[in-house]
Amino acid sequence: MATSPRPRPTTGTSSDGTNSLQDETGSIGTGLNRSSVPSYENRPPPPIPPFSAAGGGAAYTDKLAAKQATIAEEYPAIINMSKEELEELLSSDVVFDAFFEQLEQVRNMMILQDEMRMQNELLAKKTLSREQELIQLRESIHEHEDKVREIYSTLQEKLKKQQEALQRFTPELLIAKLKSESQSCDELSEQVANSFLEGGLEVDAFLKGYRELRKVYHLRNAKIERVARKPQIMGLTQ
Repeated sequence: MATSPRPRPTTGTSSDGTNSLQDETGSIGTGLNRSSVPSYENRPPPPIPPFSAAGGGAAYTDKLAAKQATIAEEYPAIINMSKEELEELLSSDVVFDAFFEQLEQVRNMMILQDEMRMQNELLAKKTLSREQELIQLRESIHEHEDKVREIYSTLQEKLKKQQEALQRFTPELLIAKLKSESQSCDELSEQVANSFLEGGLEVDAFLKGYRELRKVYHLRNAKIERVARKPQIMGLTQ
């Protein structure tokens, strides 16, 4: 059985000036066992920042210094950590959680949350402690509402009766009644006069009764004439 020939290694020069073995497929042999490489080296490398020969290095250095200053100001605990500590911080959730919880900003936030939780609990307990009082007040309000409705209903009935009573004292009805009473006095005085002429009354009785009736008659007629001249005094319009 024929076997395929193995690639023949060739010698090449790497970018750092050292010799390395390169097979015909173009791969570089470093002589390292891949199983011995740590797992974090299998991750893709971070992007290389742009760098140009014409002043790019200085700009990048200034930008990096500004970022480091920001990190040092906001997270001073990170700036003094070693590379191994940073790698452990990124690779271990337990270490990261412990580091995160000891940050001053996080501690302050947790303290604030605890204070708010305690205030809410106190408010809830206070509300629950006054629940019975609130129930009694609500029942009292319902009772007062029923009384108000009852009083309002009674008031409406009395106002209705008042309006019905006032209808008997409207200007039109008063004038009509005044005219009727005036006419009654006139007729009654005529009856007294006829009775005297027929000999049914003495002179003194006739004079007293007749004068009184005619006096009332003329007073009522005067009021009727006054209302006719000035209807506004009775709330009437011309």
